[in-house]
Amino acid sequence: MIKIHYILKKEFLLIGRDIHAVAVLFIMPAFFILIMSLAMRDLFELHSSVNIEVLAVNRDTGKSSGAFLKAMEKLRTFRFHLIDKDTVTERIKEQMLSRDYKFALIVKENFSSFVENKGKGKDEKPLELLVNPTVNVQTQLLLKSALDERVAKLRWDAFIDLIGRLPFFTGIDKGKLKSAENSPVLVNYVYKGGQRFKIPSAVQQSVPAWLVFSMFFIVLPLSNTFISERGQGTFMRLKSMNVSKFSLIMGKMVPYLLINAIQVIIMIAIGVYVVPLCGGATLTLGNSLGGLILISASVSFSAISVALLIAASARTTEQASTIGGIMNIIFGAIGGIMVPKFVMPGFMQDLANISPMSWGLEGFLDILLRNGSVFDVIPESLSLFIFGVVMLTMTVIILRRQKEV
Repeated sequence: MIKIHYILKKEFLLIGRDIHAVAVLFIMPAFFILIMSLAMRDLFELHSSVNIEVLAVNRDTGKSSGAFLKAMEKLRTFRFHLIDKDTVTERIKEQMLSRDYKFALIVKENFSSFVENKGKGKDEKPLELLVNPTVNVQTQLLLKSALDERVAKLRWDAFIDLIGRLPFFTGIDKGKLKSAENSPVLVNYVYKGGQRFKIPSAVQQSVPAWLVFSMFFIVLPLSNTFISERGQGTFMRLKSMNVSKFSLIMGKMVPYLLINAIQVIIMIAIGVYVVPLCGGATLTLGNSLGGLILISASVSFSAISVALLIAASARTTEQASTIGGIMNIIFGAIGGIMVPKFVMPGFMQDLANISPMSWGLEGFLDILLRNGSVFDVIPESLSLFIFGVVMLTMTVIILRRQKEV
């Protein structure tokens, strides 16, 4: 125990001398959490303040076109900017590009005739949508579906008004025949544990994602101290004092387990207190402190084990930083850290299962988002623990082959 005590004291002194590398572990995820939580807020939140800016030209003189544009603006997803009805199409395109509008809507002269199903314009398309080619297909479909739905509602209501009092004589309420404003679809989310229901938000994706990512970046300070000690002959002197490799590895793991624990506390605090001050949603913590501790410890153990393997394998700190950085970026890219898994194609979601960052992220989401318990994170925690044991075993094998350790 005395040897372990002095080894730990040595490690904390070395960490204190490399405070800049340790600071990166806190500063980097903090900025990522703030930036990504705010940047992706409107992507995740159903009741967000996002507006799709649309340039609009109303060439129709009837009442239906005005009612149509007002109905579209009530959706709050779209903000229409009306310009002169005599503006030619080429001029509209120029304004789209110069003022960076993604869409332009032209309400043609036959719009009211089309809605009321009369006149020669009833068979012609009454709307023309100009689209900036940089807009993704999903956003285009969102606007087009909204336009189709509103036009269909106007046409149905016009038909009910056309048949006049006929529904009254049949005992049917004409008001009920008109299209409902609200969607008849009730949306609920499915959670483990089941009592409290939370709408997913950007902060619930960003905090666990970038926390897991930063925990794996423990390779930077750990490799700096490990390789520096090896170069100075510290390991040889410890070996001559009959210090076992187990003690050396435990001496490396314990301080960084503590650093990772501090990371978890600070990043969760940022999600709970700082992100809301900047206009984002508040991170919800779930109901299982034990589950949160278990998945945090599992991710930390796995990350430190990988860092030890890289540090033992590399000959210089530059090599360790390069290998560790590339590996973390690859794990993060395929593991749902940089891009949420639910927006990935199917084969990419399957590929994500090979990344330990994905296991850690899913474990955190089970607790923070899905109201999971300790039992719900056991599969991810066990996978991370086994992965860490494999990495440590490989580290010990490499150390035994190295004469200077």
